[in-house]
Amino acid sequence: MSHRVYKFGGTSVATAGRIRRIVGLIQADSGAHVQTVVVSALGKAEGEPGVTDTLIRLIDLALDRSDERGTLFQDLRGRHRRVLADLATAEDLPVVLQHLDAIWDDLGELLDGVYLIRECSARLRDTIVSMGERLSVPIVAAAFRAAGTDAVHVDAAPLVRTDDLFGEATVDFAETERLVASHFAEWPARTVAVVTGFVGSTPAGVRTTLGRSGSDYTATILAGALEAERVEIWTDVDGVLSGDPRLIPDAFPLPQISYLEAGEMAYFGAKVLHPRTMRPLQAKHIPLYIKNTLNPDASGTLISDTTGTAAGPVKAVTAIQDTGVLIIEGAGMLGVPGVAARAFGALATEAINVLMISQASSEQSICIVVRADRHAAAKQALETAFADEIRRGDVSGITGSAETAIICAVGERMRDQPGLAGRMFSTLGSAGINVQAIAQGASERNISAVVDAADRVRALQATHAALVRSRRQVHVCLLGVGNVGQHVLGQLARYEPSNGIDLKLVAASTSREMIVDLAGLDPATVRDQPHRPANLDELLRELQDSRLERLVVVDASASDAVTDRYPDILRAGFGLATANKRGNTRPMAFYHQLQALASAGLGGYRYETTVGAALPMIRSLQDLVRTGDRIDRVEGLFSGTLAFLFNQMRAGHSFSEAVFEAHRLGFTE
Repeated sequence: MSHRVYKFGGTSVATAGRIRRIVGLIQADSGAHVQTVVVSALGKAEGEPGVTDTLIRLIDLALDRSDERGTLFQDLRGRHRRVLADLATAEDLPVVLQHLDAIWDDLGELLDGVYLIRECSARLRDTIVSMGERLSVPIVAAAFRAAGTDAVHVDAAPLVRTDDLFGEATVDFAETERLVASHFAEWPARTVAVVTGFVGSTPAGVRTTLGRSGSDYTATILAGALEAERVEIWTDVDGVLSGDPRLIPDAFPLPQISYLEAGEMAYFGAKVLHPRTMRPLQAKHIPLYIKNTLNPDASGTLISDTTGTAAGPVKAVTAIQDTGVLIIEGAGMLGVPGVAARAFGALATEAINVLMISQASSEQSICIVVRADRHAAAKQALETAFADEIRRGDVSGITGSAETAIICAVGERMRDQPGLAGRMFSTLGSAGINVQAIAQGASERNISAVVDAADRVRALQATHAALVRSRRQVHVCLLGVGNVGQHVLGQLARYEPSNGIDLKLVAASTSREMIVDLAGLDPATVRDQPHRPANLDELLRELQDSRLERLVVVDASASDAVTDRYPDILRAGFGLATANKRGNTRPMAFYHQLQALASAGLGGYRYETTVGAALPMIRSLQDLVRTGDRIDRVEGLFSGTLAFLFNQMRAGHSFSEAVFEAHRLGFTE
């Protein structure tokens, strides 16, 4: 009989209501296959922290000999009792309570030991932290039985064989597969196995934990051992997203990605999966689905051997934050073999993981990226390793920054795509973001760039817009929210990205008040949002300091004070689009200054709407002159209001009637 493996994280089992929901999902998928359900400890719910976090807190309180430990212990026990009482049948409740009470007794004794000796070894910590899964699994199994489905809780610790690297144990796959296959060989038909995630054990039977995303890992380990037909990991998002939605508001679920893409994304900061989660599935070509417990109708993401074709070559943009850069530099390194080996050896001796490396082709510098919290230790290790070279001057020193982040673009179809790296670095340059180091894997599935930590969010947003969304982000600052400004806001609210351009309103100001939000403002509600007193100097300085990519200032005011700042706006590299007639009716020297600044800058100066009632006259006249025509004379009535009045009077209306109608329609100023 075939197997299907499902994994539900802490948010999916946080409350009795959510546990009932997962029972319904599994019952709806029942059929001619054995169902194995892996669950985490109860997650955060209704102001209560997740159980795993609470167990870690209990360890800390025991180490501190705090009286708070007893209260927190009883609160945690009470929470599990309440959830169980809400789910189990009257007949089942005493049996499950008795089983849980034995676990609580064990946990209490272990915490008492920590309290007495004021020490908690890695082995003991693993045993305590794994209690969360041991407590949740019997409760979930009881919920299945109450809903009419036979279910048995299974402790995965005796089945998942690991080494004794407590906290993040390494799995012995050969032995684990043998144990799992033996355990499930005679599994009863239509009986759900509810299995503890996150845990394993050594050959001596000592409990271990599998580290970050350990429950996901348990699910794929079991699926590989059982040669399951599919694995479903149910979480609280609609699949694997193209970026972190907390940092990239327009990130979207990816319908399909490959194992290799998922691994790259996970390594470079994506929170949905751990890179090793895919390992048990790849060799046996088992598909993995990422689904949302809170939105089960969403299609989710399929992870398999092949990448989907719906998106472009770059699937996602991710980041590793809290990194540090170290640079080994010196003319004496040129042509000297073994420099990189010595650097890596020195770091390995101190158990420092290297996240990224970049070496200049001149061989005169090597750039190494490590975790920020290991930056000082890494610098010390390298200075010790190259002490002789530094003393002789062959190496000028070990320099770098402990406040950086790695930005990574990931996609299986990036290979053989010319220009992607150029687009990425051009985008970062346009956003005013300095790239300290770059690297591209030989697999061509990712391009990585190291930037200042302060630039991480802007770099992610700009790169996502350019490479994933395949459009340029244009940020808009609107000055003046009168009749014309309101129409501009209406256009922005209705705007749909087109021609590779995405518009984002980031600031709006009147003569009295202003509002700035670099993450983006809703044009439809911007007038109703909290404002602060207007200060044009402060506003322009804030926008310049933000170094936003492609910022355009739209002047929909009739203010001389705004016109006075046109040269400053253009010098800052901003684009300027104006409906304010005052700028081009000043002395000719001011006009020529604006034209020179616009020609030298990046933003451009657009003032088509300032003459001819917004008829496209300026561009037409410029095109005529540019193509060799000579303009002798221009005739016309270049006031929209006067043209309307004359047309109304020609139709028989009086002058006063025409003026009142123009005012009613908003044509007059």
